This record gives sequence, C-alpha cells and structure tokens, in this order.
Amino acid sequence: MTIHWHGLTMRTAPFSDGSPQVSQWPIAPGEYFDYEIHPEIGDAGTYFYHSHVGFQSMTAHGVLFVEDAEPPPYQWDEDVPVVLSDFYRKSDQVIESELLSNPFIWPGEPDSLVFNDRSGTASFDTAPDDSCKPYIITVDPGKTYRFRFIGGATISFIQLGIEGHTNLTIISADGYYTKPAQVDHIQIGGGQRFDTLITTKSEDQLSAEGRNQYWIRYETRGRSPALQGYALLQYSYKLSSKPRRDIGRPQFPERGHYGVAQQRGSGRWKPKPPGKNPNSSPVHLPPDGTLTNWLEYTLEALKPQTPFPTLSEVTRTVYITVEEKVVNGTYKGGSVTGSLVWVNNDLTWTDKEAGSLNYKPYLIDAYVTGKTPDYDVAVKHQGWDPVMKAWPAKVGEVLDIVWLSNSGPSGLFEYHPMHAHGEHYWDLGSGNGTYDPVSNEKHFQNYTPARRDTTMLYRYAERGGNSVTAGWRAWRIRITDDNVGTWLMHCHIIHHMIMGMQTAWVFGDALSMLREIPEPYIAGYLDYGGSAYGNDSYDPLVLTYYDG
Repeated sequence: MTIHWHGLTMRTAPFSDGSPQVSQWPIAPGEYFDYEIHPEIGDAGTYFYHSHVGFQSMTAHGVLFVEDAEPPPYQWDEDVPVVLSDFYRKSDQVIESELLSNPFIWPGEPDSLVFNDRSGTASFDTAPDDSCKPYIITVDPGKTYRFRFIGGATISFIQLGIEGHTNLTIISADGYYTKPAQVDHIQIGGGQRFDTLITTKSEDQLSAEGRNQYWIRYETRGRSPALQGYALLQYSYKLSSKPRRDIGRPQFPERGHYGVAQQRGSGRWKPKPPGKNPNSSPVHLPPDGTLTNWLEYTLEALKPQTPFPTLSEVTRTVYITVEEKVVNGTYKGGSVTGSLVWVNNDLTWTDKEAGSLNYKPYLIDAYVTGKTPDYDVAVKHQGWDPVMKAWPAKVGEVLDIVWLSNSGPSGLFEYHPMHAHGEHYWDLGSGNGTYDPVSNEKHFQNYTPARRDTTMLYRYAERGGNSVTAGWRAWRIRITDDNVGTWLMHCHIIHHMIMGMQTAWVFGDALSMLREIPEPYIAGYLDYGGSAYGNDSYDPLVLTYYDG
C-alpha cells in the first residue's frame, strides 16, 4: 500500500506523495514508511488521506485538517466533519479482480452510502445494527458551524440537503478559502471537499416551528439503482423549556482535539431520536440532468496567492479524451466478451501494470538514470511518450488541460471527478459540446477562478452513440521550479483508476527535480523494500527534508 495526502502533495517531501510507481515504491507487506508533510501559510483547510493502491481506499481513509496559523477570515463556533463515502460487502481483492477480469465482470453498485460511520438506511427502532442507523449531529441554537464535507466515495456522486436549513455558505473548496458562495444543497464527488457555514435556528424559531430535529438527506446521482440514506440534525434545546440567556459567541472557533469541536457530554441535552425514517424525503434535491451548473464560474479565491495566467500566456493546450474500450473482445447487446479498460488518448496507466513491466517509479528513475519522458515525441503523440507512458511538461510552460468525455462502446456517459496531484490548478469551468477557449475566456474578464484539486467532468446526457464526445472540463497550470516532480492526474472513481483512467505527469527535467532531493540517506528510497522502509525488527533510515 501507499498513503496519499490528498490536496497536500505539494507540501510533502520527495517520495512522500503516496502515488506508487510514480513518486515511490509501494510499501511491502509487514513494512512501514515515514511520510513528511509541511503545510505552509495559505494551506489551512480540509483535506484527507487514503490508500492509493487497488480498492483499499474504500475503508483506508481518514480526515486531515490544517488549522489556521492566524485568526481565520471567517468566524464559526464549532467544526463538524462529514465524510461521505460508500461501501461494498465484497472484499477489495474480489472487486479488483472482477474489474480486471477477462471477460469483464462488473462488481455492481455499492451496497450503501456511508455518512461518517453510519449508512442511515434503517430507522432507529428497526436497524439490525448501529451502523445502519442515521448518524446524529447535535447542535446548539443560534450558533454557526463549519461543516467540512469530504468526498470519500469510491464511485458515488452524492447530493445532500438539510431539512429546513437551506442557507449554506461555501467558504472553502479543496482546502483553499473562497469568497462566500450561497447554496441550498451540497453536491460532491470522490476527492472533493467543500466547507460550509451553517447558522442554526434560534430558540424562538425552534419554539415557533415546534420541533428540534431535522433530517439530513443524501442521495446518489448518475447511477442505477440510486442509493440514499438519512442523518439527523438535532438541537440541544428542550421545546418545553424557557429560552436560555444568550451567553454570547466566542470570537474565534471553539476547538477540540485536531480542530474538531468537542461535544459537551452531560451538559448538552439531547432529544430522543425519532423511531422511524420518513416515508418520503422531506428534502428536495435537484434531479439527475440538472447538476452541471452547481457552483460553475462561481468560486473565487478569498486571497489569491498567485496571479491567474491569461489565455495569451498559455503555451500549450493538451486535450485528453477519456473513454471506455474493449480489449481482446467485443461489446454487443450489453455483454462484454473481453476485458474493459478506461483510456486517456488511447493510453491506460495503472501502478499494477507499471509494476508488472518492472518500471521504476518515475521520480526514482529520474534520479538513478536521469531519464524523463521525451518532450518532443510526446507533443507529436497526443501528449504522452509511448516509451515511458508519461506526460511531460517543461518549466516555464502554461498548460491548458482539457478533459473530454466520450461515451465508449456502450454509449453511456458517466460523471468523472478529475483529480490532480501536486499543485492546485485554476479550474476553467466545464460545458457541453466542444471547448472554445476564446469564448470560455470571457468568463474571466471580471472573475478569477478558484484553484482546485478535484473538479467534475460532467455528463450532459445518459447515452450517446458509440465513441461520441460530449462534455469537457478545463484546467490551467503554470509549470515552475516550485512544482517540478512526478504527479498523477486521474479520475477519482476508484473503479476507473483500476481500469486505467490515470495519467502520470513529469514536470521539469531530471536535473530540475534532483535539485530538490538532498544526497544524504537517499539510497534507501531507490529500491523496493530499501532501507527507508522499516519493519518490526528494523528502524528505517529516514531522510528528514524539512527542519523543525
């Protein structure tokens, strides 16, 4: 396995990005590896970590907050982390083997969604196990909460709404503060993070409404059958009690361990949960087919740290068509006689395949042999070097990367949350049909797009013809001495990653990358199972990259 520090990889030491066969060797069974992360001013926000091998991230993931070094630009009282994920009863190994089988076997849709540690598919009275009950979030009246939504799902594209609470203010996306943006629901794919401020109802409002519990509804979009579940937002306010004296709001967040608000146990009154889940949803969520405009051309950085490059500064545009293809077989009448892969300009890439071909991780290969992808060959070959199967970029380039969604042999279009390791990119938006850079640039005359690390390549129809392109998502990246390295860009649907929907990029040449890697203790990182990897009987020789 390896661990990827999602959204923070520019702040990791060399070999610490967590992408196997790209920046490091996988960690061998029974061994461990020390990762080093160094957040900087401006990185305060919501992140998470997860395994980057096979299907392990379904359960091998966790929350990571970077706290503000100075008083934050927004004020809130408590943090509420919400990880939205999905779950299969099948094992990781079974799912992976089915996705790679010949003939292809689809492992099916997940068995449930998961809201933190609960599925919310059964009621409090009838659930066979606590894990099936709705998750409960207890809040106080008249306070402001920072809900940190994290997309931890393997495949599910999720919408979420809170009954009676439609005034949600987005203040951060993918770890970076944004100008406030008002929404009435959350829409999140795998790898995305959105932080929202929610001000709870006052005691007078609760008394007038005669209730202190509100349902949180979450549903999948774009897949069949749709999955759904409930959580519960409950107030620590007894409706029969007299209004309490307002004790005031703290000036800055009241924090507990690791930035998460500590729940006051015996001091917080809690109502009894409702016995049954609603017969019909009390929360209206937009239907499939109406999702593509959510926050598009809306989010702006609160305090931009780097100037946004204009279209006139773009030196190269790389178009990448992603589609499903049949290998060694046919697709007919919904049946596949061969294996299925996802290709990026006709290239598949997985760490498993790279390992089977005895490829060294690209960063290590650059250090040991000085090899990097041939830039001139790649430019003539759809952007990638056919020998190294990697996508090069030179220091000084400003790239527009345009992802194009193709229907493939089945004619089906899908939603793809596209994620970039390394530095955040400027998200240029999305649209149906053909990407027109000149027309799209008009959006930026009075608007500077936020920098993101995961944005959605939407579908604009459920089905099209065989290999029809419809839908694009565009990014802009400036290659500098500060972001040289080896980075993955890929769909964050884990199924698609296993099936090849990953691209390995090399920013800069070997010399520029090696300037960042000091000599002492480097040898232990260069071989699989080297001395930088420890075990029960051996302490690793670890390169400490950051002082203090």
